[in-house]
Amino acid sequence: MLANRLKAGDTIGVIAPDKALKSKDIQPLENATRYFESLGLKVKYGKYLFSEDNYCAGTPMERAKDLNDMFSDKEVKAIFTVKGGDMVNGILPYIDFENIKNNPKIFLGMSDITVLLCAINKMTGLITFHCQDYIWFGKNSVTDYDKNEIVDKLFKGNKAIIPYDNREFFDFKNEEISGKIYGTNIRCLLKLLGTPYMPDLKNSILFLEGYSADIIQWNTALEQYNQMGILNNAIVFGYIYQLQFVEKNKYNIIEEARKINIGIPKVKTNDFGHMHGNSIIPIGIEVKINSKEKSIIFENYLN
Repeated sequence: MLANRLKAGDTIGVIAPDKALKSKDIQPLENATRYFESLGLKVKYGKYLFSEDNYCAGTPMERAKDLNDMFSDKEVKAIFTVKGGDMVNGILPYIDFENIKNNPKIFLGMSDITVLLCAINKMTGLITFHCQDYIWFGKNSVTDYDKNEIVDKLFKGNKAIIPYDNREFFDFKNEEISGKIYGTNIRCLLKLLGTPYMPDLKNSILFLEGYSADIIQWNTALEQYNQMGILNNAIVFGYIYQLQFVEKNKYNIIEEARKINIGIPKVKTNDFGHMHGNSIIPIGIEVKINSKEKSIIFENYLN
């Protein structure tokens, strides 16, 4: 199920499925809104963006209500999550998935929002999108790459991931592989294990990135995916903040995967990940990866 692409005059909604914004976030929020308004979009905030709760933007029911209300709102064409948060999975039982089926629209986020991206796709068939947090677009760290992705993917519907920089490694001999995309946070996707919200990952192409995982935690998660029996197609590794920035690329991610007998085709890019430029990646769509052309091309993901 595909949503419609954006056009000038459309309204986008902004919600906080987990962490509330604080006073320090007001300026970045306003800056982000000015950016999206400069694209000809209107912006509507959810009710629970700011909360007095120490760690969440309202109760699970309240946070889910913001999400449900945005999908119900006929004016809203896309829903951005303002930021992530470890307890986002708490809203899953309160999401009205039938409402989403009846009102398909662009839904975006990253990090812990991986839980929602994959759960919504599993329960409704709607293609969702890995994308920077809304508030990122109001920070000094936002890149031209991030801004270009909004126009390139959400307005134009371009099918290729534009490389952030040189793609480091295509570790397979077959010229082309294909499968459905799932991901992107290596830790957060595992929160769905044993729940009805976990998509079928067999024959998928996992897009995986991480924030604070050291090499032991990273490899432990890969071992878990391997033991689940779902690493039978391919993996695209994105930017891994702890290993690449904090530890200054001390480890070769492809070699580390080989050491723990991850024998499927692997690609290493810097096209998506925490504290870094991010391509917009449609979750649940078919993708083709060509090792000769070093290209990553999606099927149609927006109407």
